[in-house]
Amino acid sequence: MKKNLLYALTAVAMLTGCAKSDVVDSEINKEGNLIGFSTYKNISRGNPVDDNSEFLTKGNTFGVTAFINTEGVTSPYMGITTEGIEIISDGTKWTYANTSDQAYWPTKDETLDFYAYAPYNHPSTTKTFDKANGLTLEYTVPAEEAKQVDLMYASALEQTKPTDKNSVTLPFKHALTQVHFKVGTKTTNLKVDIAANGIQIHNLKNSGSLTMKSNQIDDAAWTLTGDATAKYTVTSDAVTGDYTDGTEANPYTEIGNANNALMLLPQEFVAGDGTAENTGAYLTISCKIYQVLADGTTKIYLHGDAEAFAPITVGISSALPAEEGGEATQIWQRNKKVTYNLLFGAGDGVLFPIEFATEVEEWQPADGGVIEPK
Repeated sequence: MKKNLLYALTAVAMLTGCAKSDVVDSEINKEGNLIGFSTYKNISRGNPVDDNSEFLTKGNTFGVTAFINTEGVTSPYMGITTEGIEIISDGTKWTYANTSDQAYWPTKDETLDFYAYAPYNHPSTTKTFDKANGLTLEYTVPAEEAKQVDLMYASALEQTKPTDKNSVTLPFKHALTQVHFKVGTKTTNLKVDIAANGIQIHNLKNSGSLTMKSNQIDDAAWTLTGDATAKYTVTSDAVTGDYTDGTEANPYTEIGNANNALMLLPQEFVAGDGTAENTGAYLTISCKIYQVLADGTTKIYLHGDAEAFAPITVGISSALPAEEGGEATQIWQRNKKVTYNLLFGAGDGVLFPIEFATEVEEWQPADGGVIEPK
């Protein structure tokens, strides 16, 4: 495989703000004491859940467990130690999927600690609840992008029944890193065609556990498990990258779309080169690279050919390079939407930019003879 073809491979982490505004209240039996649920938008523009309205789509579910702050009582107040009760959306509000799971607010000044997760019943997720440590999520990222999910979690501690409603608001947060790619070329006549599903990322960890301790909710952290690594394929149609300078007038071309994002475990890793001796992460890109001549139609292929794509390998890391005197910035963190811009145009692998050196011939003496004016 060819290496070091990219002129630059830059990573940009995109964050959006969080707004803690109630969007929907589930007012079940408002005159009674039944515990209801609402969620608010405390999540980034991630995939597949962009905001609370999308989360509230009919049929979406989450699981929730609660513990009562009564000394000596450790058993869950609702749900069990390995599974929460299922809460489902009817398109406008959240309600209990099974009426037999309905729970009621305590009436003797006790408080409740709520822990929730979404989606409710994903086969790659294992849940553990206990009163002291809250919620622990164990997750293995599916190999197929279509089976990956936007894993989210929430907590609401020391809750009592509000005076004006029955619902407790759950601020869901993204647990994973969302990864996208864009492509462009450094010169106007250079083009790159990337095959459908033509990008794979290799040597990433795929299993871990996320722990939410009840006294450290804002510090929920992943612990990666095992030494096994996995590769993932970006779901995309074939795409052509054209000249870009990164501006709005000449943007990078998106590979795939917002609904085809890799949803992967937050982690730190260094760039590799695809060899057995180097365990760092790398991309394989199936592509054709060509220069279009002045007639606007003739293509001169520099990698691959008119009939077939060919692979290249390029390293990828979880950090932006350190500025002079500084440290690298880790961008593969939870709730981060990371976009890698692939810029083709120079390097020492396949594309060799034509450079110029000059020589100037020396003037050679020539005898013009003798001219004798009269």
